[in-house]
Amino acid sequence: MFSRLLQASVRASAQRLAAAARLVKVSPNVITMVGLVLTLVSASLIGLNLLLAAGLVLLLAGSMDILDGAVARVSGRMHRYGAFLDSTADRYGEGAIYLGLLYLFLVRLHQDPPVFLIAAALLGSLLVSYVRARAQSLGFTCDGGWFARPERVVLIALGLMLGQFSIVLLTIVLWILAIATNLTAIQRIYLVWGQHRAQLLLESASPPQADALEVAPQLPPAKPRRGAAPS
Repeated sequence: MFSRLLQASVRASAQRLAAAARLVKVSPNVITMVGLVLTLVSASLIGLNLLLAAGLVLLLAGSMDILDGAVARVSGRMHRYGAFLDSTADRYGEGAIYLGLLYLFLVRLHQDPPVFLIAAALLGSLLVSYVRARAQSLGFTCDGGWFARPERVVLIALGLMLGQFSIVLLTIVLWILAIATNLTAIQRIYLVWGQHRAQLLLESASPPQADALEVAPQLPPAKPRRGAAPS
């Protein structure tokens, strides 16, 4: 839900950084995989209860998610496979982070209630992404929502860094994620429903072409007169 101006500013800065650092020679897919590896490192740090380091590494991984798109635009290598790989890596990364949180609460902290929050947050995060992908595959526009991936990454990283000092603060963040992600999925479903309803109203307002055309009556062919040339 970052504002469009903020998104445009971040993307423009990332493109300038990519050009200045000569990153255009690096494949965007390589940057995507580096981001995934960093996310897996962050998940491992969560399992080791090194939450401050995990939060910082997750922020670095999130910057890779911005940088790969910037490099793709600057270098002119915006391919469909790159977008597919980026989305797939994001889903694996999010799953790894939540698995790290599960291990932290179940094995190290022996706390059961947050497990349900983690499961709800993971379900909501996956649904937010799935609803968008499915809607776009059917021709709808589905870019809105309160808690898209950037918001989720920033909030999780913030919760991890705060959790280093108080696990209660991390639990509060999990509550926010569990509620906000599922509300965002519902919000996107509503947006797609609104577009579908608008299409139905538009179709009902314009009569079918077949009804607008008048069908001429079929008359029996006239008998040619004697001496007349055939038409």
